[in-house]
Amino acid sequence: MFLTLFGVAESCSTGKKKSDDGKHLKGEVSVSGAFALYPLAVKWANDFQIQNPGVRISVSAGGAGKGMTDVMNGMVNFGMLSRELHPEETEKGAVAFVVGRDAVVPTVNSGNPLLPVIMAKGITPEMAGKAWTSMDCKTWGELLGIDDKTPLHVYTRSDACGAAQTWASFFGAKQEDLKGTAIYGDPGIANAVENDIYGLGFNNIAYAYDPETHLPPNHLTIFPVDVNGDGTVESNEMFYRRKEDIVKAIETGRYPSPPSRNLYFVSEGIPKDSASVAFIRYILKEGQKLNIPAGYVKTPSKTVSEQMHFIKHAVRSSEKDMKSNNTNLSVVVFLGIIVLVLSFLLPSFFFKSWNRRRIYKEKASSVFMFLFTVCSFFLLIAIILGLLYKSVPLLEHNTLWGLLSSREWKPSKNIFGFLPFIAGSVYVTVISMIIAVPLSLFTAIYLTEYSKKMIKKIVFPSLDILAAMPSVVYGIWGILILIPIFGYSLMTASLVLCVMVLPILVSLFVEIFSTVPKDLKDASTSLGATRWQTTKHVVLKKSLPGILAAVVLALSKAVGETIAVMMVCGSIPKIPRSLMQGFYPLPALIGNNYGEMSSIPLYESAIMFAALILLVIVVIFNVLSRIILYRIQRNNE
Repeated sequence: MFLTLFGVAESCSTGKKKSDDGKHLKGEVSVSGAFALYPLAVKWANDFQIQNPGVRISVSAGGAGKGMTDVMNGMVNFGMLSRELHPEETEKGAVAFVVGRDAVVPTVNSGNPLLPVIMAKGITPEMAGKAWTSMDCKTWGELLGIDDKTPLHVYTRSDACGAAQTWASFFGAKQEDLKGTAIYGDPGIANAVENDIYGLGFNNIAYAYDPETHLPPNHLTIFPVDVNGDGTVESNEMFYRRKEDIVKAIETGRYPSPPSRNLYFVSEGIPKDSASVAFIRYILKEGQKLNIPAGYVKTPSKTVSEQMHFIKHAVRSSEKDMKSNNTNLSVVVFLGIIVLVLSFLLPSFFFKSWNRRRIYKEKASSVFMFLFTVCSFFLLIAIILGLLYKSVPLLEHNTLWGLLSSREWKPSKNIFGFLPFIAGSVYVTVISMIIAVPLSLFTAIYLTEYSKKMIKKIVFPSLDILAAMPSVVYGIWGILILIPIFGYSLMTASLVLCVMVLPILVSLFVEIFSTVPKDLKDASTSLGATRWQTTKHVVLKKSLPGILAAVVLALSKAVGETIAVMMVCGSIPKIPRSLMQGFYPLPALIGNNYGEMSSIPLYESAIMFAALILLVIVVIFNVLSRIILYRIQRNNE
């Protein structure tokens, strides 16, 4: 594979070579991508920075798809990849360096009542395909071929990743074919299986073993692979007790490939600066000493020699200048704005009359305010047009009705059906608002009309803290508290979203109720009305337009929420039939799959179209609210 990239790399280039001497080497190197490589990449980065204190290296995990997109967009120097390059990526100049080897292993909960049978029989490609691609396999008895009704809960990855693709390749499928509750990230799927005694999942070996003890975690057990397919796991097939055992099995070829696989560092063309070149050279040579202690297999020496020769030849023959970044463009735009402002203000200094100068400044201020007002409108138009432009390739191959009404999502086959995602977004938003609006409304009424000052002093700061809390915290709360009760479901996501918008709605309602004139409330009570009657007929009626505006604002936030909902929704691309089923909203679709969009034709266009649908839904909500608000105000007049 590597030799086929040689011709591609010869046409790529870097800037002038700098000194690789550790004492003088300076620069920054950024790395992102596969969870599988993240623990080892951190060790490489730390060791390299000790030897080269002038180099700063940042490493972040986010899935192989994200790493691929980041490197192809010029956001990072290297992307960590735990799968083979797609042909489309190679055509765009992606160059992959084999930096190690590991495997994906199936996992079960240690408390599974059928654990002895599971360990004795093992799993074959046929069994794995039945579990992850067939919706008919509902029990462990059906999977193991025994008479047992123990329920089977299958977990997969929601984000575009090498682990899911490699595991699917084990039984001749693709990631998009995998069924089951979809969880974000390697740590997430490991945690899901650990907390579900009927769970079945898969993990990179770096997350299937404890990094300190090199043993599986207390509640996680490796489901052994029946390599020869004879229906039993023999002694020579049982190499999972310690991480070192399976690493040796991968190295000697006893563990099948797939799901064992190469791990890659990917760059766009050849590395373009001395720090990046020095770092990849270090990984391929000296850094390999860290592979085995970290639980990875070393890159074969022959492959290392070929890659080192490739880097040396490519760097020497490089003549292409480094790509310019967007910093210069940003500086030009900033300077242009300054020049525009000065062009309006400078003429005022040439007026001798103070009065003429004052009038000119007044007119210039009016022009500026008008321009900024118009810009806010055109910003929305620009976003819509930009998303529409990016969606054109998809619309050229599909009808609008077909995209909106289809339920099938198969990106590798250029099949994109958005109905399950639209339905998921609408369902979770509506249900969360049905719960949140009455609760927040009555809470705000109590705080403004009934509560004492001491309660207000405690509640108001708490509401401010809750409203400002990052959404990922709410997602973690949902995983810890709600998932054990409701599972990864529409109910869990709705409750998380409800709790997120609740403090915002309460704060808005309190401000709205506070604007009702006290004279109106005093007049109502002086006529003999009770406090509740005054609240109902005066406060609520007077505040109705503001209440509607606050609900629409919360609705817009709820429909676009990504992280918290993505963490608990299950990412199942089906229209949910009950509150206890998983679903897949549009924001989660964008967040999970954006990383792979550069690899498959029409994928980018499909993701942009999903963003366009989301924006249109928000616009429709706001337009409808404006119409209702206008009619309410007209009736009041």
